Amino acid sequence: MITLKKISEENIDLLDNLLQLYLHDVSLHFPIDLNSKTCKYEYDDLTKYIDNSNNYAYFFMNKDEILGFTLIDSEDDSMVVQEMFILNNYKNKGLGEEAITKVFDEFKGNWIIRSLPCSPKSENFWKKTIERYTNNKYDIEYVGKFNRAVFRFNNNE
Repeated sequence: MITLKKISEENIDLLDNLLQLYLHDVSLHFPIDLNSKTCKYEYDDLTKYIDNSNNYAYFFMNKDEILGFTLIDSEDDSMVVQEMFILNNYKNKGLGEEAITKVFDEFKGNWIIRSLPCSPKSENFWKKTIERYTNNKYDIEYVGKFNRAVFRFNNNE
């Protein structure tokens, strides 16, 4: 049984550690520069997910074990999944779908999900998950030079 744990300032370092694993995985599909001085991938300031009432960060938990995380932004009239990550040893077990479904249930209204560019696996995950969650009531658009899949739905019904 997966639960959501809101990430607080006291465990932002854990989020940053997981984010590095996530960005390393992303770099297989999409170019991300590694800072050779710090040996870290650069990312926006994570404190906006702690200090800002329009942004949300959650760990996906199984009891005391962290399985992954998600970063959610509230933009205009929509919730946007900015990042979602499940540790490799928990992938392909339905846990990612279970976890993000809990997030969808937490926030009702318009949703936007941009799949990882150049990653058919990411696009397939989102398509399958959103189809099931919405009972096929969603829109998909392909945008940009990478033909990135962008999913939109409303779960306020």
